[in-house]
Amino acid sequence: MQISNMLGLDWLRQNAFVAVFGMAVPTIIFLLFVGYPILYTVYLSFFSWNGADGAKTFIGLQNYTDMWNDSYVWTALKNNFRWLVVTLIFPVVAGYSIAYVLRARLVPFPALVRTVIFFPVTMSLIAVGLMFLLILNPMFGALNVALESLGLGFLIREWFGDHRIAIYTLAFVSGWAFTGMPMIFYFAGLGDVPKETLDAARLEGAGHFRIATRIALPQLRPVTAVVVMLTIFESMRAFDLVAVMTKGAPFGSTTVLGYQVYLESFWNSRVGYGAAISTLILVLSAGLAALVLSRLMKGAFDG
Repeated sequence: MQISNMLGLDWLRQNAFVAVFGMAVPTIIFLLFVGYPILYTVYLSFFSWNGADGAKTFIGLQNYTDMWNDSYVWTALKNNFRWLVVTLIFPVVAGYSIAYVLRARLVPFPALVRTVIFFPVTMSLIAVGLMFLLILNPMFGALNVALESLGLGFLIREWFGDHRIAIYTLAFVSGWAFTGMPMIFYFAGLGDVPKETLDAARLEGAGHFRIATRIALPQLRPVTAVVVMLTIFESMRAFDLVAVMTKGAPFGSTTVLGYQVYLESFWNSRVGYGAAISTLILVLSAGLAALVLSRLMKGAFDG
């Protein structure tokens, strides 16, 4: 009887439904639809395969050696990091700022504003891309027309035609669509900040900016860690907007690793090589996320 209790068998018998449908089924679904594809992609990265026939030739680390010497991969990697920098600054900062404003009730109808800001998160990135193709069109796009009407014509650009800014334009569009996610996380987190702490800061004459940056934000390190990790994963797997809006143009300046996987796997029929690039995305995402987590969470629960 004691051994049964130690192994948790009694609990399993009493909570069979929870054990099966609450843990076992989600685990199996995760392994089937997430774990297996990841492992199979890593497996394929050691083969040469055109994707059309069943013949796979084992080539060891050759795909990784080729990738190291591939200038297109290096360009795509640099573009991914440019994308990451923009999305770590714009949607995260904007999301926190909006969350604080809403939590402090500095605007009317905060629930409506929260819904409007979060709505783009629910949209397909394909739809977002098509919408911004119209907004940023150099001839009749709403943004350039607005700049011209405001006397700011000197700011008008070929937003997707200028190789110097095209990747940042795409990253901004991605950030616009993603801002609602950090906003929701920070909004929930701000609700857990002790009210007494905020009231004490106000009594000492602290303004909203100081409260938001010096008092509330340091207490939200676990939330910030989650938000930053999600941002890293979102940035490193970027593909949809590039495929819809630029297809890597101009001159490969908007090609990212995800789009390079598509080109190699489906256009160049190098599925094994594409799998190697996918594995690189996985390793970089996990490595960056682990680094950020260790830095942000260091001492977060001390005391």
